[in-house]
Amino acid sequence: MQGREIKFRIWDKDLKKMRVCGTDIHDSIAFDMDNNAVYYNMQNGCGSLADGTGTYDLMQFTGLRDKNGKEIYEGDIVDLRDHPFEGSMKINGVYEVGYNERMELCCGSLLLHREIPYITVIGNIYENRDLLEVGE
Repeated sequence: MQGREIKFRIWDKDLKKMRVCGTDIHDSIAFDMDNNAVYYNMQNGCGSLADGTGTYDLMQFTGLRDKNGKEIYEGDIVDLRDHPFEGSMKINGVYEVGYNERMELCCGSLLLHREIPYITVIGNIYENRDLLEVGE
């Protein structure tokens, strides 16, 4: 059985830029002795990710792709359309990808893996937060 691909991206708070770790030879993520994630960039230095005080926010790849094959990360914003239950329930809309209280990947209150045929990644909470306000 093949496991899911583990990879991360980071939001660089100083540069206001998203980076997918591993696509640049200067980027990497390591874990210190206390299991805190640390992002390293040999050109720009490093910062702690675990305590939220660093200059980076960490997001993990969900292992899933949207209906167009685009990778889905925590913090992505997805547009859910043409759901077969729309009408009897309000389902179509714009949602943030994250975990619920049972640590299940969701878009809104819907389980992400069940909605893949209907979702398209349209942005993320750092560069496109305004997309979430449209549906409110």
